Amino acid sequence: MTESPPAGWYPGADDYQRYWTGTRWSEHMTRADRVLPSPDTSAPATSGTPRSVLVRTLLTVAAIGTLLILANRAAEFVLAALSLPTRGYLRDWGALGLLALTLLLPATRVGYRKRDFLLLMVPFYNYFLACRIIWRITYLPFADWLPRDEDAANWRQVPHPTLPGELLYARVRR
Repeated sequence: MTESPPAGWYPGADDYQRYWTGTRWSEHMTRADRVLPSPDTSAPATSGTPRSVLVRTLLTVAAIGTLLILANRAAEFVLAALSLPTRGYLRDWGALGLLALTLLLPATRVGYRKRDFLLLMVPFYNYFLACRIIWRITYLPFADWLPRDEDAANWRQVPHPTLPGELLYARVRR
């Protein structure tokens, strides 16, 4: 029987690298010319273990529901204070704007650029993006996504405590 190659980044098709977990290919891909740090197997992961998918799902649903309700109520309050109609498009766009502003700072900590918050103003896509941002927030201080090139110095790849070979990054403590 042949031995499986170790977990790591391997060349793939079309000038991309793909991550091999040691047992299967993950969905993580990156440009072939991107320099990625090798896993730091000697360093333990930050304290604790990453949250499970069930816990992340529950936290995401609770957070997005709460944020949508609060943004809607805040938009109604502001419109009422300005003696404007509290129903209709003005309230809806106000709620979208408040949701976007609420997620601006946390989004930059989970791999999004500041300008990406403008996508939260696009109807329907904003719900998907808000859920994705909150999904990533619920995983902090860990990351199961590739950090952006400009933010890569703040992360290090660590061994996953519960899923051997899976891609996991932890914030560098300074």
